[in-house]
Amino acid sequence: MTEFKPGQPKNVLITGSKRVGADLALRLAGRGANVAMTYRSSQAEIEKTVEKVVSSGLKAIAIKADLSDPDQARNAVNETIRAFGRIDVLVNMASIFLRTPFEQLRPSDFQKNIDANLAGPYYTAVAAGQAMLKQSTLADGFKGRMIHFGDWAIDRPYRNYLPYLMAKGGLKTMTLAMAVELAPHVAVNMIQPAMIQPPPEMTQTEILEVIEATPLRRVGTPGDVNELILYLIYSTGFVTGSCFRVDGGRFLSDGLE
Repeated sequence: MTEFKPGQPKNVLITGSKRVGADLALRLAGRGANVAMTYRSSQAEIEKTVEKVVSSGLKAIAIKADLSDPDQARNAVNETIRAFGRIDVLVNMASIFLRTPFEQLRPSDFQKNIDANLAGPYYTAVAAGQAMLKQSTLADGFKGRMIHFGDWAIDRPYRNYLPYLMAKGGLKTMTLAMAVELAPHVAVNMIQPAMIQPPPEMTQTEILEVIEATPLRRVGTPGDVNELILYLIYSTGFVTGSCFRVDGGRFLSDGLE
């Protein structure tokens, strides 16, 4: 385990994402961090990760929460503070990714995406930001840090994901606005990944199509994004309001039809 340096961010809340989030939790534990993780339905997977962090001698908790409910989002932040004493970092990963062909769009498609991909991160970030502003400043110069997960395609949209991309686009605006609202006490940034570990429902043909449209000719790994997160938490005090594409060059290539 990497030795923890006094004054570094130590208490982290990760929302959602049982795969990439689990990898991040273990990397954070390697830095000496305590970790809280939220879930809606993936209790077994999240609790397994929590057990691994605890077995390394650190604190970790799993919190069941529907973050689109502002009360549950605020409770997730409060549970983190009760467990660890303060919240130093929020990593907003919770998301859904649903194919919605334009001809088949229904009002419920819009609401599902706004709830999961914008409202949930917003409520959690506001609750965390308000709590962070009340905290003492760490030796790194900040009261807290936030990292939100967007999508590379909000800057160059492709078809069949209109509600999803609208919600993620709002999250980018939120990142920029919160960086202004919370400066100079809280650094706020965004990661805009392309495919990180193909979801199990994707066919091999679909995966190969994505790889073919990616200049670096591969999909991403959790480490591709999580090492950048560690940099934003531990290695810089001069980055806020920035949005980082981690997409293998997808933004530079033609979109898939």
